[in-house]
Amino acid sequence: MNTLFAFVRGSLLALLVVACSLDQTGAASVDGGTGGGDASVLGGFGGDGASAGAGGSAGSEPATCGAGQQCVPKPGSQWGYAFLAVEPFSAAPGPTCPDGATPLAFGSAPAGPGSCAPCQCGPLQGGSCTVPLLCAENATCAGPQSYTKTDGNCSGKSGSPTLSCMLGPATVAAPGSCAPSGGAVSALDPFQKRASLCLVKSGSPCGEGSECVPVGTDAYAPTLCVYLPGEQACPSGYPTATVIYQKHLDQRTCSACACTPGAVTCVAEYEFYDDMLCAGGGQKVASAACTNVSGKINDFWAGWSYQRTASPVMGGSCVPSGGAPSGQIVGDPNGSITVCCRPAQVG
Repeated sequence: MNTLFAFVRGSLLALLVVACSLDQTGAASVDGGTGGGDASVLGGFGGDGASAGAGGSAGSEPATCGAGQQCVPKPGSQWGYAFLAVEPFSAAPGPTCPDGATPLAFGSAPAGPGSCAPCQCGPLQGGSCTVPLLCAENATCAGPQSYTKTDGNCSGKSGSPTLSCMLGPATVAAPGSCAPSGGAVSALDPFQKRASLCLVKSGSPCGEGSECVPVGTDAYAPTLCVYLPGEQACPSGYPTATVIYQKHLDQRTCSACACTPGAVTCVAEYEFYDDMLCAGGGQKVASAACTNVSGKINDFWAGWSYQRTASPVMGGSCVPSGGAPSGQIVGDPNGSITVCCRPAQVG
């Protein structure tokens, strides 16, 4: 009996030792597994946790990106990475991409409304008018009568009267017209800004929802961007939007120029002589100012004459109108791309 009791007691002690040993081994496995799990959740930044226990597993993503790389949020599967340089508009190529490639050329900030060249009017042409000759047998043109002639024939008169004459108010028979010019759309660059785009390839993951991409240089150094065709809302982490365009649509027009005759003048010329044959040098009447011709027509002969030496000539100008701008230059929505940027992660 004593021998049997001793055997059972020894067996129980052995089982107890084995149980304790299994409990300690299991505890080490749980702790180590927890350390490895923390490293994964923190996106590779739990390096200490990954090596905490003998039974732990290392984080699945690297803690940092390599030289010349930056860790940025993933924008979504449809978006691509890019560098963007926006400068005053020029038709010349933009700055060379960091990888030495030629950038894709786009425009940004469409020019908007334009202007029109001023409308102008040519000389007044095709008009006709009449202007009467008014004369009175006194020195002040008081109570005048019409002495108007419709041709250049000489009219001889007898006697030696006191006579003063002037041109009366003109009558416009046909107003004439002026040829309009101008009113064209003024030349204008289609965009205010030149946008240069360099496409960028993504690299390895660097954390939960993040990945490594290159750091830009020179004009492309300040930001890292993502792009997607069309006008889009920016994804999280890329707050600054710029819409760029492959082409523009010029919807500007100018209203037609027109010319309206303004104030006109109508001038004729008459000449008075001291004979009845319109010979020799005479005295001219060519305005609405009263002219006393008595001294000329009574100089020597007891008779006098006059004739129209210049037909009525209409002068004046036209008032331009039109040339009002409408419409504007816009980006072609069929070739638009939304670029959303964030400050570059340096260091």
